[in-house]
Amino acid sequence: MAPIGRAMAPFRGKSASAKALAQLGTSKSKGRPSGKGRGSKLPFEPDSVLQSTSMAAKAKLVYQSRCEACHGRTVRDVLASMAEPGTAYRMADLKYDIKLGRLDVLKPGTSAGPLPVGKDRAPAPLAGKPMPPANLEEFFQFLQGQLRKETIEHCPGQDVELTGVGAQKMWPDIEAFVAPNLGLTERWVPYHTVLGVHELFLIQQVHTRSEWNEKQKFVAMFIFRSHCKRDLFLKAQLPLMLKKDFWQDPAKAFRPGGPMERSILDYRKKTGQPLLTSCFRIIPPRVLKDDTENLVRSITHRTQNLIEVAEHAFPIVKDKTRTSLQKMSEISTRIQSTDGLGETWAKMLTVCIDLAYPKERFLESQCDVGTGAAPPLKCLLPKGGPADKKEALQELLKIVNKAKCTHSKHFWDTLKNVEQILRTKFKSLPGVCDQANTKMYGMPAVTLQVQLCEYRQFRHSIARLKYGLADDETMRVLDMSTRKPQPEDFLVFDKKTNSVTFQLPKDGKQIDFSVSVKAAKSQKIAERVAAMCFVTMRDGGAAKADAAKLRDEFLDGYLGGEDVPAESEAWHACRISLTAFEKQVVC
Repeated sequence: MAPIGRAMAPFRGKSASAKALAQLGTSKSKGRPSGKGRGSKLPFEPDSVLQSTSMAAKAKLVYQSRCEACHGRTVRDVLASMAEPGTAYRMADLKYDIKLGRLDVLKPGTSAGPLPVGKDRAPAPLAGKPMPPANLEEFFQFLQGQLRKETIEHCPGQDVELTGVGAQKMWPDIEAFVAPNLGLTERWVPYHTVLGVHELFLIQQVHTRSEWNEKQKFVAMFIFRSHCKRDLFLKAQLPLMLKKDFWQDPAKAFRPGGPMERSILDYRKKTGQPLLTSCFRIIPPRVLKDDTENLVRSITHRTQNLIEVAEHAFPIVKDKTRTSLQKMSEISTRIQSTDGLGETWAKMLTVCIDLAYPKERFLESQCDVGTGAAPPLKCLLPKGGPADKKEALQELLKIVNKAKCTHSKHFWDTLKNVEQILRTKFKSLPGVCDQANTKMYGMPAVTLQVQLCEYRQFRHSIARLKYGLADDETMRVLDMSTRKPQPEDFLVFDKKTNSVTFQLPKDGKQIDFSVSVKAAKSQKIAERVAAMCFVTMRDGGAAKADAAKLRDEFLDGYLGGEDVPAESEAWHACRISLTAFEKQVVC
């Protein structure tokens, strides 16, 4: 891929800001787009008006409610509200609602009109009544239901009797919760994580393969996890992965235009099957015009990143000088520092490693806590528990394993019966049998963490089906951090003034700013300069006048020259990193 800004080197002066612009312009791509910092730019003006559609009115109540909250507001207003602490609606939600047609984007100044009429919903049996608060007794009853459901699903003809009136009454609610999450949706996670659709597939199709050595199985696990589509893995990827030359450089096969990309494209054209599990709410950044090619490119790029993580993680797993906790901590840190990955990916991948090496007990006492487990932790712990999620998980784990009440006894008795059935059914799969062998009153942290996430979703299901609510508000995942406004969400090209403009939301005000395209020699360079000024005011505390001075210094030192075309993929691949010039200019 051609570097961005080939001719950005000739500057009159040697100011720090001029050097920073040159460095920014000449960032080179390694043949694949960057993960973080890309794909959030919306293909319309920030002053565009959002309109909730009939698709939203027919959607689940939770989606209908959030789209109606956006109705009549500008994109700019919605983006600005995302920066407020406690806001659950994020950029991914907005893009997803637009992509699925739940929100339409109207021209600036257009009236959104009245809200569309929602579909007739069957009256909830307990509508108008408050939901009872989550409690430990209900949680144990939920776990009993999870155990019975996994027995029915994985051991046809087998069943276990639920003990306790509460668990028996809850059973219809468990079935109503699990039913829509089976099949193609692949969202339900049973009590024994190893029996999840994707986890069991890895046990059966990767870890038992005699053709691969231990490291190859480890890397293959990460490759599958980049998309989690079983059929795609078996038909498009496995034939290439069974060849010896593939393992000489696995990441090379996933390069743009490489054999794996061609194989996945061919699979898509022949089958028309999805390339990502519906568990992933991923909207790939736009780097290629064709939708299918763009989707495949995002998968191959993510796979390359995951292969790098696997290559780094494998020697750590095999290092006998480190403790299990040290290993998982270092691997988790590496995952979260990788472009496009975060806490949830760290949780998913470390769980996979734990399942691949059950005897190591990597996550027996400690594991990553995803954002989905935080609300139930707060609800089930006295006074909400510690603010640190890992500390909170350990505190609840002690409570769960020490509980000797009636509902606790019912759960442990059911667990013992179910695990006996599972060990008989899966006696040829040690990976399953090892997990289905829990010590009495010794639930591992990883199991508790995963089931807390499922319990949260169960509570949301109860809220919708029985109480007519969009969700259980006590179980909402609220990010109390402040999301910084991103420059790519606010930049607008103004044809009338031939300039790139933005309005930075700061301290309850809107700061207007513009960069002349004529002075920048191109719209793309004007966008880069505007983004720098945006971040300088957002993070560096610079006043508008200081940012304007910085802009003029940039442009005065830039001569311009030949560059890659405006539509080149290289523009999308180059990330804006302001660390260097912040130290030189802002500080």
